[in-house]
Amino acid sequence: MSPQAPAGGIPEGFVPFDISDDFVRLIGPLHVKLESDGPRVGMMLERRHGNPLGIAHGGCLMTLADMVMGFGCGFATRTAGVHPTITLNSDFVRGARVGNWVEGKAVITRRTPNFIFARCDLVCAGEVVLSASGVFKVPTQKPA
Repeated sequence: MSPQAPAGGIPEGFVPFDISDDFVRLIGPLHVKLESDGPRVGMMLERRHGNPLGIAHGGCLMTLADMVMGFGCGFATRTAGVHPTITLNSDFVRGARVGNWVEGKAVITRRTPNFIFARCDLVCAGEVVLSASGVFKVPTQKPA
């Protein structure tokens, strides 16, 4: 399990994830912590991320899982550029309460020359809230 964020704060070692994707910036901000075996990506769940019950919208969590795995694929392939999502599957395990930190880390399960397969669990308040898997396209390297 991942560390829990200090009350109302971002866990130590995470820095803003500066990304040029307008949609991801709209739902963020995302934060990243680079580790030797790959990046950990997370966000603080704000009121705007939630439904009237104070639980994060599923689409918000699925977007985060997509970013966790996509960024993890880039780390694994050492390939610059976006790794487009081919498939994304998710299972909602429990609600993620607004006001909490949620994060995940990609696990690469398989790689071919053109595709990379990944999975991740999103963890909030010490509990898995979403389990996801996906297939991502390895970007074509352009000749120099």
